[in-house]
Amino acid sequence: MDVNPSTQKYAGGALWSPLPVLRERVRVRVFRLDRERLRLFPLILLALTLIAAPHALAVPPLPQDKRIPAQVTAHLAAPTTQPMRMPNAVAVDSKGNVWVADGGQDRIVRFGPDGHFDRAFTSIGSEKLNRPVGMKVDAADRLWIADTGNHRLLIAGADGQLAEQITLPAAPSGRACDPTDVALTPDGKRCYIIDMDNQRALIRDNASGQFKSMGEGGKALGQFEWPFMICVGDQDYVYITEAIGARVQMISPADRWAGAIGSWGVELGKLYRPKGIAIDRNGKVYVSDSTLNVVQVFSSRGAIEGALTDAAGNLLRFQHPMGLCFDKAGRLYVVELSADRVAIVTIGGAAAAPAPPAPPAGGARRTL
Repeated sequence: MDVNPSTQKYAGGALWSPLPVLRERVRVRVFRLDRERLRLFPLILLALTLIAAPHALAVPPLPQDKRIPAQVTAHLAAPTTQPMRMPNAVAVDSKGNVWVADGGQDRIVRFGPDGHFDRAFTSIGSEKLNRPVGMKVDAADRLWIADTGNHRLLIAGADGQLAEQITLPAAPSGRACDPTDVALTPDGKRCYIIDMDNQRALIRDNASGQFKSMGEGGKALGQFEWPFMICVGDQDYVYITEAIGARVQMISPADRWAGAIGSWGVELGKLYRPKGIAIDRNGKVYVSDSTLNVVQVFSSRGAIEGALTDAAGNLLRFQHPMGLCFDKAGRLYVVELSADRVAIVTIGGAAAAPAPPAPPAGGARRTL
């Protein structure tokens, strides 16, 4: 596809129509100047997308070998009396409990294995949450929370009580750490933290508590333009999305830069606003794009595998998709920021999970 953003001309194959250059520059400048992003970031991005982004084109179905059949089998949403507001991240523990970072309301929301709303946590123990954005569950079902507004990590036990609080080091400039996501190695020995505003990733040795920093601002390999979410994948390689850099960077287990996935664009295999990232049991890399509203799939080394599609081969669209994760059954959970919900997606020919009984009046909404 030959894209000329200034004239809106394109050849077939686009996932989304391109933005004019002027609008793109405005979006980037607003993003860079926003220093209250953690309170307003989701709202600003959503508003800019709705105002500036063009309408989706009726693109033809993807080639057969690039279609990854998927079906949204259910949605998780909080009660109508206390709905989520622009959630960002999701994690599923070994018991099937689903945890959602509802940072716009300074809380974490938990759904039970049957999909019903369980409760909301505005604090972990005595520690009040302040705009939590990212989180992961470890092998012991402890929840590691990037408590963004408080510039720290909190670790919650399976009961939601505080297990540990981790203070994060400021940048050399003195600016406080801006944690937007966290990930752990399978053995729990290392922890990776995204420090978005300071354009770096922190690596913590969990035994000693010592930190190492990687990255700086810039466009080259090993530099970042607003890193956002992170996960640990096949052979302990680390994958980091860049919201403005429009790519995913990889770090090897030896803490060496190991390449990048994608580049800016609207074609299959390109990324526009990559946000969430997750690795399936086969080592494939799933990346959500909050402007293209799709989830694309890459090999562990970056080759494009395809995109999630419906039964007709059309792209499966989400409403501003953000954080991603898999459960032990292989189902994909997709946070839909502008819909204030989480989509549960069955990939391939796996049978859809049965829906739970209807919630009582005023209870959680789970739509099929």
